[in-house]
Amino acid sequence: MSEWTDLGDGVRVRRSRLFQMNSVLLADRAHAVVVDPGVLPSEIEDLARATRDTGARDVTLLLTHAHWDHVLGRPWFPGARTLAHDRFEAELQRDLAHIHAEAGRYAAQHGEPFAKPFEPFAPDEAVSGLRFMKLDPWRLVLRDAAGHCSSQISIHLPERRTLIAADMLSDIEIPALDGPCAAYLATLKTLEPVFEAGGVETLIPGHGAIVTDGATARRRLRQDLDYLRALESGVREARTAGLAAEDAVARLAGLQHGGRPIEGDYNLEAHRENVRLTWAGLSQRPVGPARRGPGGKYRTRK
Repeated sequence: MSEWTDLGDGVRVRRSRLFQMNSVLLADRAHAVVVDPGVLPSEIEDLARATRDTGARDVTLLLTHAHWDHVLGRPWFPGARTLAHDRFEAELQRDLAHIHAEAGRYAAQHGEPFAKPFEPFAPDEAVSGLRFMKLDPWRLVLRDAAGHCSSQISIHLPERRTLIAADMLSDIEIPALDGPCAAYLATLKTLEPVFEAGGVETLIPGHGAIVTDGATARRRLRQDLDYLRALESGVREARTAGLAAEDAVARLAGLQHGGRPIEGDYNLEAHRENVRLTWAGLSQRPVGPARRGPGGKYRTRK
């Protein structure tokens, strides 16, 4: 069952029935910010209703990345300004058939058809790098967060010590790469000083449980860093030993995340593909971007 979590100071989170995906509402009468409204039509309508109830003068729709389950909500916010990464539009165009297929499939499974097919769009403001932004009462720090998706950004609310982490730092999903391991590691290393300085007490992942204490947030970060470092090191050792990619997959089958075996269809397949992508990255061979959907639905672009 979906649920709302009120984190105080106008920060509210709605969890979808699909993949435990978190959509965020920053509620204020001057300006409401909606992050990744999803996933099913009734859930997006609930988010839109809550946004209308704020009586906000302005609404901004902020999309953390271009994966299908994060982008479907725009038609419910026709007057909203949209903001996303500068790679966002191109990824929507590239993946349009996949977005239609996945949205239609899961909507049919839950008896909630979308009123009309998703249409790709260009964000009103495209960002990249490190950006500081003030949307009336909301001061946001936006950072590139490549590794899982090249159009991904994280959103930090420094005064509230809150990080909206997009598809990172989850308790139910291991880091899932879309290319060589180095990009994801670099993203987490960029965030590490923010965590260590006490800048994150509340962590909202794209999927899974919200964290409301700094120690647990830092532990999530360390677990993902440790996994990625062990992955890269293990693949490097396998290559040095002359192993092919699939032999490396078998050799690293027992790699753990957070001190526990990797379990579940999605995580097991994600881990196997992580090994392949890391192996290819270390060989400096070009690697096409991978396309993953939560819930055990992995696809690679051909």
